Amino acid sequence: MTSKLVRFTEHVGFPVSCIGVTQGNEIVLGGGGGAGRSGTVYSVDSKKRKLEKTNELELSSDEDAPTCLTMHPKEKVLASSINTSKEQIEKGQNKNCRVFTLTRRAVKPGKTANTICSKSDFDYQKCIAFDPTGKLLAGGATDGTLAVVQYPSLRPEFPFLDATEEINDVCFNTSAQWLAVATDDELKILSTKAGSLVQTIDNPHTMSGKHAVFRFARFGPEKGTLKSAGSAKIELKNVLYTVLNTKSRKQAYITIWDTRNWKRLVTRPVCDSAITTFALSKDGALLAFATASLQIGICDAHSLRILARIQAAHSFAITSLSFDNQAKYLVSGSADETCQIIEIPDKWPTAIEGVVDLVRENLQIIIMLLVLLLAIIFAWLARS
Repeated sequence: MTSKLVRFTEHVGFPVSCIGVTQGNEIVLGGGGGAGRSGTVYSVDSKKRKLEKTNELELSSDEDAPTCLTMHPKEKVLASSINTSKEQIEKGQNKNCRVFTLTRRAVKPGKTANTICSKSDFDYQKCIAFDPTGKLLAGGATDGTLAVVQYPSLRPEFPFLDATEEINDVCFNTSAQWLAVATDDELKILSTKAGSLVQTIDNPHTMSGKHAVFRFARFGPEKGTLKSAGSAKIELKNVLYTVLNTKSRKQAYITIWDTRNWKRLVTRPVCDSAITTFALSKDGALLAFATASLQIGICDAHSLRILARIQAAHSFAITSLSFDNQAKYLVSGSADETCQIIEIPDKWPTAIEGVVDLVRENLQIIIMLLVLLLAIIFAWLARS
């Protein structure tokens, strides 16, 4: 299917670290060169096949680049984590959590707050997410700080929690009552009322028993029913997707969980490399992932069947993926200073059609292997 996907690449001039999509389907890019260089937050219009910059905010050279961002579900607002100067961090004055308002002419800075306990400039907030109501904002940091603050005040909803290890991902469920927090060794489901523990899933492993780490977690959307999880119907709002990378980083799996009883519905291998970024479409129909081997994969979120693979999608680490609101395109960002737009087809091929396409795409290789096999057989027969 790879050859049939329509896609184009745009050079944006800075390493992309995070991506968001507004309600109006504008793409917001965050990135930059790190401390000592300018970090940037971009808003670009993707209605044309050429990305057009609509506004930009350049940060102070004393500040770090944006490490993560999330879009408000109802307002044209984004929240991002951007470390301040080393001196401010060491004083405990790192106002890293920042809110920006997007207008036609500018990216306007708003309120800020400190949501990282560490006083080391090596630590940063790795993940951030608004809840579906837009009233809560959660962030997880490399020092293990879990911060849940109110929006727009940015006051803590409850005291910051310590996960004891680096937090890889955070995600709210559709009712905004639960918050999933993923670290390497465990996945915790917390109540958003007081941060109390609802469920813990530890000892991550594959179905074959291989030791793994939790990398990402995403709850299903409010509407819809899971179509390929056996005979019982499961509403997507009761589904949780997790990404498992084996500790060897030589394989990655996606697992679907039933959050009513916390049982695994299915775990399937999707690639032979660690997954570095992950996205779920707003309608819950598609999943996308990028790997350490620079591959982008798109799969059916119900069956986990791979629909498309793009090899060598970028020339350097792929840092972020995001679908637009109608799942008409997938956006990828990379440290190679490019952004790629992949158009999603209206209809994907069936499993049989996919196999036929694969055979067609690799027909020359298949013929060469068959000729080689026949030559080996004839040589063996001649000796006999």
